[in-house]
Amino acid sequence: MTKQDTQEQLNIAAPDLPRWYPKWRGKPWYDGNQEALAWMFDGIARNVSFLGAGAFFATALLRLAKESLGCATEPLEGSIVIPECEGRVLGIKPSSLLTTYTMIIGVASALFLPLMGAMVDYTRHRLLFGQITSAIICLCIFPQIFMNEDNFIVMAILQVISSFVGWAQTALSHAYLPELTDDELILNEYNKRYTVVFFSFGVAFLIVTIAITTVIGYADNDLVTSQVAMSMAFVVNATLLPLAWGRLFKRREPMHPLPEDAFLWSAGFVQLYRTGKKIAGNYRGLKWFYLAIAMSDSGINALATIAITYNTDVLQFSALENGISLIVILIGCTPGAFLSKYTTEKFDPIKSSIFALLLLIVATALFAILIVRPKQFAQTYAIAFFWGMGMGWKWTIDRTLAALIIPEGQDAELMGFFLFSGQCLSWVPPLVYTAINEAGVSQRVGLASLDAYFILSLICYLLMGGYKQARIEVGRDKNLEKELKEMPGAETPHPDCDAIPNPNDGE
Repeated sequence: MTKQDTQEQLNIAAPDLPRWYPKWRGKPWYDGNQEALAWMFDGIARNVSFLGAGAFFATALLRLAKESLGCATEPLEGSIVIPECEGRVLGIKPSSLLTTYTMIIGVASALFLPLMGAMVDYTRHRLLFGQITSAIICLCIFPQIFMNEDNFIVMAILQVISSFVGWAQTALSHAYLPELTDDELILNEYNKRYTVVFFSFGVAFLIVTIAITTVIGYADNDLVTSQVAMSMAFVVNATLLPLAWGRLFKRREPMHPLPEDAFLWSAGFVQLYRTGKKIAGNYRGLKWFYLAIAMSDSGINALATIAITYNTDVLQFSALENGISLIVILIGCTPGAFLSKYTTEKFDPIKSSIFALLLLIVATALFAILIVRPKQFAQTYAIAFFWGMGMGWKWTIDRTLAALIIPEGQDAELMGFFLFSGQCLSWVPPLVYTAINEAGVSQRVGLASLDAYFILSLICYLLMGGYKQARIEVGRDKNLEKELKEMPGAETPHPDCDAIPNPNDGE
């Protein structure tokens, strides 16, 4: 299918759309694909929650934790540096609070994702569970609007629950992604649009939050800024999540029958083990891709929390200044998404991912080397822009590549495995950073340690064997497979590479 054919298909309106369904120049969004619009609404809501918690709630939480210990939160007279807080909250330094709860979320979500995968595969309740998780997220966000010095520990616990449930919902929504379309170009176009829309809405959310607090005269008050941000996050989630999960996403039948005498929880882990075993034995490209995702996503997922901690504790940024940092990152994500599309067409998705990782490696190293003093605003924002480019680039290409190199008919199952890969090691970077911080080592070392995960991911991509071969191994490119078989000495796929067997069929 040519680009022109793809665009024509994108412009075809679907029948029976709700009257409120958004249109642009008379044409419905996402060619009238209601689940594609639902995916966008769900992503916007979760992205806004993450930004509100990361930029504003987290900064206020750190300040409240220090104040509860009697530590200084402003530089002493004649100095530009805030003294190190040696007190303990729940047995750890205040500067380790964010990375500790991020580590807890990482462990809990990695253990819970197999259950979400089992719900997708073995039950017809994918939609119902999405509705339940949406309600829990909204119920957890609302009390965070009222965080103060007396309840900040309880609010931190609610944020852990909200983030954990958010990951569960991510698993449910990602099961829909490869089912949105069978066309590679259309799926890539959807993912490009998603990246641009998510980060555009994120920038708007951050700007409006900063504007409101500035207008009402509380721009320098981290707690009020957090309350404004979480109020807006609640409104966005309470509006978009019911539309996505109540009106647009559709029910799905079970993909497989649940084995007799099996429990849903254990079935998820058994399926995960067997799927991983088959991938490792039969699909070289897919195996190294999931390992690459495990490494790179662990670093990317931890980057925001570690950067906010570093900015707040070392660079002495306020909530407003952290918000500006995230605005710059999100602005960088948009050209990153277009770079993803350009490099994918110019080269291929694997090479595009490698280029994105190289950008993240350089940006992280420069940040740890150059950003060492309080209030280095210009340098921080400049490097944050390149972080954003790398993230937008990587996120866009990862979703596309994940859907393009998996065996047909196992989309939902392996998208669940893709999510697990991205989450299974997410607790490691916060753990390493917390250990470094608690040992009294410079937080610059902890920040620089993120490059280790990006470098390991880059090595895994180099070991994939090439995009075309990865497609052939999973039966996604039959014509190319035939051509390679006819070439003298050409490498052919493993004889068992027709599909990953259903775990219920036995070994």
